[in-house]
Amino acid sequence: MLIAFLFNLFFIQIIFTTITSITYSCWTNSTCGCSLNSAILTKIIGGEEATMNSWGWAVSIRRRNNHICGGSLISSELILTAAHCIVSVKTLSSLSVTAGSNYLSIINQQRSVSEIFIHQNYDSMTYINDIAIIRLSSSFDMSDRSLAIICLPPSLLEYPSNDTTVIAIGWGVLSPTEKISSDTLQQVTLKIVANTISICYVLIHNENGQICAGVQGGGKDTCQGDSGGPLMMFSNKKWYIVGITSYGDGCALPLSPGVYTRVSIHYV
Repeated sequence: MLIAFLFNLFFIQIIFTTITSITYSCWTNSTCGCSLNSAILTKIIGGEEATMNSWGWAVSIRRRNNHICGGSLISSELILTAAHCIVSVKTLSSLSVTAGSNYLSIINQQRSVSEIFIHQNYDSMTYINDIAIIRLSSSFDMSDRSLAIICLPPSLLEYPSNDTTVIAIGWGVLSPTEKISSDTLQQVTLKIVANTISICYVLIHNENGQICAGVQGGGKDTCQGDSGGPLMMFSNKKWYIVGITSYGDGCALPLSPGVYTRVSIHYV
């Protein structure tokens, strides 16, 4: 009886582990979309702390050394982020970018900014074309394996497809009532919501350039401080940036997914 009980307990534990976590092992020889460590995500409610060195392209954009937004390394000197994060910046000397650490309080590499490129048709009222590129004053040292470059998506108008599993990361607040960003990089698993579904349709202003992502019933979302960070899809053993965190109606509310800038539309 004891042997049978222990066997059943062991079997249940295996099933529980299989159901509640997934490891994304990437192609280590890839020039993009692969970090030092595999990403491990669980199906817990809300977000969770990211595994160390699993999102090597995640950067913190800072104003006077205070975190304002996230961003993604698309080369050693270029950062992809949201236009609304930097459109009000008057002096580039106030901006800096840090990379290579899961913690805002621990700086691995930090660079100043030489140029910012905001989409010429960015609309601050509707957040259409909420996309920008930051050029660093000097390149990050990519020999540091805690850093990596994320892959850009293919040039497709409707990418990714509806109901695709995607991952969002960032140092945003952990609840709408918080005012201070999380010191630890967080990750959350979401699904692409069709823009024809009412909960998305009422939020977006451009069906091609904006996408919704969330979970049924709420409880998982990006929030203040996550803006500019990547919405990512795992495909062909690599991570692709498919969206940029843009805006939402509250955080993690039922029937209210987050809205992201569709990245692929800008490479067509």
